[in-house]
Amino acid sequence: MENENRNRRKKTRHTLFWIIVIEFTLAAAGLVFLVLSQQGKQPDLLLDMDSTIEYFTEEIQTEPDLFVPAPEIDEQLLPVNEYSRPGTKLRALNYIVIHYLGNPNTTAQENHDYFESLKDLKNVSMSANYVVGMEGEIIHCVPDNEVAYASNRANNYSISVENCHPDKSGRFTQETYTSLVKLVAYLSEKYGIDREHIIRHYDVTGKDCPKYFVDHEDKWESFRDDVMNYRKQCKQEVLDALEEERSRETEYHELQEFLATQN
Repeated sequence: MENENRNRRKKTRHTLFWIIVIEFTLAAAGLVFLVLSQQGKQPDLLLDMDSTIEYFTEEIQTEPDLFVPAPEIDEQLLPVNEYSRPGTKLRALNYIVIHYLGNPNTTAQENHDYFESLKDLKNVSMSANYVVGMEGEIIHCVPDNEVAYASNRANNYSISVENCHPDKSGRFTQETYTSLVKLVAYLSEKYGIDREHIIRHYDVTGKDCPKYFVDHEDKWESFRDDVMNYRKQCKQEVLDALEEERSRETEYHELQEFLATQN
C-alpha cells in the first residue's frame, strides 16, 4: 500500500514537471516571435511628435447654441495664395487681435481687394480674417481656422480683425465701433475666448496698432467692457425669452386643466 502511494506521488511530480516545461517552452517561443517580428521597426519619434499636433478646425471647436447673434457678414474669401491666404490651418485659436489699417479713409472693400491683388503683385504678405469698414460693413477675407498675415508671431493661434478709419488719429467711426463690438462678441463666444484674450496688435509686437486704442488705454478697456457687456445682454435677452415662453406654456396648460373641469 505504501509502495503504491509512493508511486502515485512520483507520477504526479513527473506530470507537473512536464507541464511546467511545456508552459516555459511556449512562453519562450512567444518571446522569440515578438522579438523577430519587431526587427527593423524602429520608432519614428518625429512621426509621434507630429501626431500630437491638433490643428484648429471650426467644426469641432464651436458651440452649437450661441447667445450672441452673428452680425451681418459679407463673405468674400480670398483665393488661396502664398501672399495673403496661405491656406495654413491654425495650431489653436486662443486670441482675437484688433488692428487698424495704416491707410486712412479707405473702405473695407478696397482693403479686401488690395489683399487679393497681392497674389499678383507678389511684393508683400498681408491680410486679415475680417475687415470692418467705416459704415459698419464687415468683410470676411480668410476663414477663421486659417492663418492670416496680420499679427506676426500670433498668426498661428489668433483671428485678426482690421478696421477702417477716416483720419490719422485712427479713431473709428461709431458705425465701425458698433460692428466691431458685435463681431468680437460673436467670435469670442463662438470660440470660447475670454476678455483677457481679446488683444491689440500692440500687445503682440509693441506696434502702435490700433493707434487710437494704444494712445487711449481707457478707450481700449472700455471697448473690451462693451464686448463682454454685449455678450451678457444677448444672453439675458435669450434667457428672458425662454422664461416668457415657459410662462406662456404654463398658462396654457393651466387653462386646459381649468376647461377640462368645466366639462
